[in-house]
Amino acid sequence: MLGSIKETDRLEGIFLEVLDDTSKKELILYLLCYVQLIRKVGNVNIPLDQFLRCASRNFINMRNSWKDILAEMNIFFISDLYGNTYTGKDIYRVDERGFYFISIDHKYCKDISSFSSKVAKYWGVINKVSHYGRSMTPYDAVYVSAIMFNEGLYEELLSYCEFQKERFRKEANFFDALSSLSLAYKKKEGVIEHINYCIRKIAPFGDVYYSINLEKLRKDLTKLLKKLQKGKSLEHIKIEFVNGEKNKESTWRRLIKGIRNIFRRIKGGKRWTLTTSETACYYSIEDCSKKRKNFLTES
Repeated sequence: MLGSIKETDRLEGIFLEVLDDTSKKELILYLLCYVQLIRKVGNVNIPLDQFLRCASRNFINMRNSWKDILAEMNIFFISDLYGNTYTGKDIYRVDERGFYFISIDHKYCKDISSFSSKVAKYWGVINKVSHYGRSMTPYDAVYVSAIMFNEGLYEELLSYCEFQKERFRKEANFFDALSSLSLAYKKKEGVIEHINYCIRKIAPFGDVYYSINLEKLRKDLTKLLKKLQKGKSLEHIKIEFVNGEKNKESTWRRLIKGIRNIFRRIKGGKRWTLTTSETACYYSIEDCSKKRKNFLTES
């Protein structure tokens, strides 16, 4: 996916990569561990061993070594007591017996609060849209884009929509509409024009589009336009989903939770981690999904 997008920000690139392949969510976990340790230590330079312990507590069986992951991310710097720094492929030169510190790319250190907020939002989005090993569908892409908009991730959404327009041509007009709406909030210039463009683009889709309540969205955008024309400031709106989809989502979440509880009891109440939960649940969920599809077909 990243090869098709002109990457301007490494943090954004990591997020988009994980969105396309949610089996790589440990990349976001590493960022989340770093953010948590910054708050705990009160410094952007974190002891490397402490950082790795944080990640290993959440992933019992890592798919790759920590050096492979950090080299792939290419967003962290490792430094030793002699002032030497290692990043990218140079991380393989780090002697695990030594004492090192890890820090994020310096440009993010300028605004740690903003960086931390973004990482938290990324983690929230990823946990809502995990594909459990299957390929992304148009439904997934539309749903993900709506969730990103609701989180205020406008910069990332613009890149995401640009890619999805090429992948899912039939849904291109929707992604165009959402891109225009994102520009209204990101640039805060030509706001009325961007919102009007969005309304025109979604007009042919009816009241519901891939579980998105477009009727409500159009009403909210129309109200927002009237306020803007009266000189009021731009307010953030939320994309809502139809009730049936909300209920279906909560049902599947309850199913996943039930399966997790079963495996907890089998494991004797041991810590349930992201990797073990997704690996164990995947086949059970796939099986349930097939049975559900067969039932609907027979009905």
